[in-house]
Amino acid sequence: MRVSDSMRYRLLQANVNKVAQQLDSVQTKIATQKEINRPSDDPIKYATSIQYAAERSIGSQYTDTLTRLNTFVSMYDTVFSSASSQLNNLTELINTYSTMDSGMRAAAAIQMNSIIEDLVTIGNSKIGSMYIFGGQQADSAPFQLNSDYSVTYNVGQDAEDALSIYVDRGQLGQLGVSGRQAFYGSEKIAFGAVSNTYSGNTYSNAENFVYVIDETTNTINVTINVDGSDVELNAELTSGAYTGARLAKEIQTRLNDPSGSGVSTDNFVVAFDSSTRKFLISNNSGADVSFNWSASDSSAANALGFSNGVEVVGSGQIYKSDYDAGRKSFLVKITGDGTTGGELTSRATYKCSTDGGLTWIENLTVNTGGADKENGDIKITDGLNNTIVVTINGEERTLELQANTYTGTGLAEKIKEKLGAGFDVAYNTDTKRFTITNGTTGTVTINWSSSTAGGVLGFENVDSVLSSGGSDASDYVAGMFIDGSGVANATNNGIKLLFGTTGTLTKGGSNTGAVEADTFEVKDLGIFELLKNVKDAIDSGDDAWISQHAGLLDKAADLISKNNAVIAFQGTQANTLISNNRTKDAQLESIQSLLTDANLNELGVQYNVLLLTYQSLLATLAKMQNVSILDYL
Repeated sequence: MRVSDSMRYRLLQANVNKVAQQLDSVQTKIATQKEINRPSDDPIKYATSIQYAAERSIGSQYTDTLTRLNTFVSMYDTVFSSASSQLNNLTELINTYSTMDSGMRAAAAIQMNSIIEDLVTIGNSKIGSMYIFGGQQADSAPFQLNSDYSVTYNVGQDAEDALSIYVDRGQLGQLGVSGRQAFYGSEKIAFGAVSNTYSGNTYSNAENFVYVIDETTNTINVTINVDGSDVELNAELTSGAYTGARLAKEIQTRLNDPSGSGVSTDNFVVAFDSSTRKFLISNNSGADVSFNWSASDSSAANALGFSNGVEVVGSGQIYKSDYDAGRKSFLVKITGDGTTGGELTSRATYKCSTDGGLTWIENLTVNTGGADKENGDIKITDGLNNTIVVTINGEERTLELQANTYTGTGLAEKIKEKLGAGFDVAYNTDTKRFTITNGTTGTVTINWSSSTAGGVLGFENVDSVLSSGGSDASDYVAGMFIDGSGVANATNNGIKLLFGTTGTLTKGGSNTGAVEADTFEVKDLGIFELLKNVKDAIDSGDDAWISQHAGLLDKAADLISKNNAVIAFQGTQANTLISNNRTKDAQLESIQSLLTDANLNELGVQYNVLLLTYQSLLATLAKMQNVSILDYL
């Protein structure tokens, strides 16, 4: 085949273009210092590099979020330190108040106002336009100082939880704490109104709030996928009084074995968040699960804090209570003048409300928890609270107490009589608690979970195992519950309010010398409400109230310290995750570099060779373009 000059020219021109492209590619690699710059360089390496870049970008976003969290942590640390300082100042003021003269008390009243103002300012702290205690309503001030120095919390239950942020892939974290968590405790306190004429002692098991499940609140209706088909099931909770943690365990048990067959699955994990008093249900079933709270046979919603309706929870998701079902207060108002001890007919009477005074339980007699040595006020009723179940030498026995109204000492003697030889039972009138001692040679189990008398005796619903010589003491004060009942129920939630054996209570009115009835309350600790009461006591010069309630300031200080610890943990966690992210980023960067980075020495050699080749080809091409007929003459 004849090779024409035009063919030679086109071939040379193609080589020039190819070398030019290679030279351009090498120049790009030298400029970017990357071996892989486009998919055509190496499709597999390019795709892998893009994947690493995406991982690094996501990690950078998490690091930015964590750095922002650290900024908030620093702010929270500052404001909590300021709040602690203010409460310390108040404690010092309270501790010296009784020794102050009139001038110093006037100054103390002014200082009290200043403390409340400063704490409201702290509660409304901002970073940029965001109120750090605003929860999910962070664009407006959470606290409002009123003219009487009471403080209103302006965040509803549906927005009061702290904001959630992603701190890692699939891992949610909490951005600081909310105003509810910071200034309101989940532990209840008992206190009397500043205006009360009663100056004696009160006793309560306010910290022993329980969730009571009965036949009206014991079912959870769920739709779950079983072997590829949706099946509707009813999980039935066992009736009883539970702490939040124990109720979470009961919910988990029943959801994993709704038929009660004894064959349990691992479809659900249930936990209780004590700081918010909300239940968290983790769906590990591998499929969507529907919680049908609006179903006619699903009655547990309100007791557990879930809104009525249907909630579909995806596999791997966590379902959290919509509101705090433990946020309940107990208001007691004296309705009949009388003493706190002595004969029941001469004692003061009261009414009790659990809905802020909308409805009342009337005609209740004040109770000393059995401390009155002459006049019993612990009532044992057949079929209600008269049994104690014990296991002695492997044999379970049910002790039935005789229906009667007992003093604490008298009831201790009756229990001792029922237990028989080898046991001792005592009652302490100061602490209002029983102690049961096993003096036998064997091990004894007191099955409080199966007994009906545990609550009135002050024992939690948990079995106790006593070795020889071992003792079991009441977990909280003995006596009747706040609604007059002898057992924990859905009205009283296991709460009691008892009085000392000496003192008088008044219903108020012009003929008593008191304008208002003596009033008492058991409710969640609220720092601002506590400060308002302290202010009112200082303004009225009520030394007795200040002395009796000074210990509540310690609880307020403990709440601030607890939240500061939460913040410190968030900061530590953020720093750990930031460090992990940076280590991971460095590793990915190293791998990505090995995958895509260019060897500049090799590229330099390639560039020089290609440049010389390119120049030679251009010279040859130029000569071919200058060929004419004269060259052949």
